[in-house]
Formats: sequence, C-alpha cells, structure tokens
Amino acid sequence: MIMDNVTSGGIGAGAVFALGIAYRVYLAVNHHRIRSTCCGKEVVVSVDVEETTPPTVLKIRMPSTSEEKTETKE
Repeated sequence: MIMDNVTSGGIGAGAVFALGIAYRVYLAVNHHRIRSTCCGKEVVVSVDVEETTPPTVLKIRMPSTSEEKTETKE
C-alpha cells in the first residue's frame, strides 16, 4: 500500500492528539497524591515529576598539586 498525503496527515494528527491527551494527564497528576480503595485494600501513590535540566554553571574540581604528588608516590 502506498502512503499518500491523507494517510500521513492522519498519522501525524493522531500522534499530536495522543501527545495532547498524555500532556493533560501529566498536568492532572503531577504533584498530587492518588488514593484508591479496592477490595478492602488502600493504595496511595504520590506522583511528583521534577525537572532534570542540568545547572547552567558547570563546576569542575581539579586536584591540587600536592594531591597529585601523593597519588604518584604510591
């Protein structure tokens, strides 16, 4: 089957729609506690998604010359 513009457009629109729904679910549950009671058992789940972007300032620690000398003696 040859993929035409209508098919590829439908696939793209479906992907955008699915991502939109996933984003709405993410906004609804992020930083919230979810409680469920089923068959007499209570389940509590806390959802907390944090940002994982690295800091803008990069800190590199270089060993001093005295530390280098002690490492080479061993």
